[in-house]
Formats: sequence, C-alpha cells, structure tokens
Amino acid sequence: MEEGSAVYRWYVGVDVAAGTFVAAWLAPGGQPGTPFAGEQTPTGFAALQRRLQATGSPPVATLVALEATGNYWVALAVALHEAGYRVAVVNPRRAHHFAKAQRRRAKTDALDARDLARLAAALRPTPWTPPPTVYHEVRQRLVARDGLLAMRTQARNQRHALLQWPVVVAAVCQHLDELIAGGPLGASTGGSPRWRPRSRPGSRGACGRSRWRA
Repeated sequence: MEEGSAVYRWYVGVDVAAGTFVAAWLAPGGQPGTPFAGEQTPTGFAALQRRLQATGSPPVATLVALEATGNYWVALAVALHEAGYRVAVVNPRRAHHFAKAQRRRAKTDALDARDLARLAAALRPTPWTPPPTVYHEVRQRLVARDGLLAMRTQARNQRHALLQWPVVVAAVCQHLDELIAGGPLGASTGGSPRWRPRSRPGSRGACGRSRWRA
C-alpha cells in the first residue's frame, strides 16, 4: 500500500539489531547520505533525531522505513513516531525481495539500511501507527506467560526424571513442585489468577521417599 497524497522530501532506512541500529537516507534527487550508527537507547534515538533535523526536512516530510525484525524495532519506531516522523514498518520478506532485486553481493548493516531507504522512496509504504498502550501490556504479559509455561513443562520433565532415582531429595522435589504449581507465574503476570495454569491431576508423586525397601 502507498500513501499517495503524502509529499516526502527525505527517505530514511534503519537497520535494527538487539542493541544498535544503523540509519541511512536518501536526499532529494536520490543522493545517499553518510550512514549513522547509534545505540538502542533514548540517547541514541535522540542523536538520530538531531541528525535528521540537521537535514532541514520537517518530520512530517520524512518517511522512515524499518524492518519488522523481532521486537527490536518497536522502541525506535515509537520514539520517531512521537517526534512527528512518518514511520513505515516493513515486512521482512518484502524487504528481502527488494534488496535481492538490487543485485548487490555485499551485505552490511549500512547497505541494508540504504536498501530500506530506497524501498521507502520507491514503494512509499503506508506509515505505521502505534497500537494502544493496552496492546503492549497484553502482549508482554502473554510473552511472559509463554516463557513461564515453558519453564513449568521443563520442571515437570525434570520431576519425572527425578522420581526415577532410588532416593529423591525432598527439597529438590518440592522446588520443582512449586514451579509446576505456577508460583512465579502469578507474580510475573500481575498476580491475577486467570494467568495461572492449572496443575494437572495426578502429576505429583511422593517427595523425599526412598524407593529402596529393606
């Protein structure tokens, strides 16, 4: 999709990673600017905004394209959007196909950022709007819950293996029982019982009992 009515003067591409980003832009006439590298921090975001302000292009006339890689792009996209820039979040497959069409063999963060700037200029993707705050809360709680459920499954497997030993240490078994019961789950998801998984009936055996008979 394109935002045909928008008039952009600068096109910016940003290649994001876990802790850093590299930005590149195309000046009017398609001349590439010098790539700018920064940290994924408020200080790094502010530095990028200062570089963009130095171009003389108003934020509303600047289209910034980021690739939707994991969750790395979210903080920077929100910061730029709040500063008034038009931010487009590009599907990684779309970015890949566009970069492949450039027929370049080298691959660096700076070149990836430049390709995103070219994509923004050529395709003019529709700007992104951040979802409501509640979306972030629900998503983060679900991510935390999924991680804790994985830990719970791992604890079940460890407990099953533990009970195969002839002697079971009660403290170890009880610790696994607490994980299986979902103790940490409530604290990490706001304390609401609806986030807690139910224990499976019949999943417990005797803790601290020896299976050896005299």
